[in-house]
Amino acid sequence: MQYFIWVLKLRPKGIPLASYFEELTKSIQGTNRNIMIDNLFTSIPLAEKLLMKPMNLINTGTLKKNKKGIPPELLQLRSQSVGTPMYCFDQVKTLVI
Repeated sequence: MQYFIWVLKLRPKGIPLASYFEELTKSIQGTNRNIMIDNLFTSIPLAEKLLMKPMNLINTGTLKKNKKGIPPELLQLRSQSVGTPMYCFDQVKTLVI
């Protein structure tokens, strides 16, 4: 089993994050591997791009509440008790609250 670690803070200024991920993952694109992404970089648009062909990569990461694409109904769930997960499915994406 191989593991790769990429340091994203080396990304040159002005290059969009999705394009940078595309370059970083060239060697594993199309392999359906899982990529773990820090919450600073995780986003729904990036996850969608990684899932699409020819990349075919799975993204796992923590999503900050202020990121675009999170349904507003999920952000308003404050009465949910601790330890009670809520799932949101959208075709190939799953959000766990």
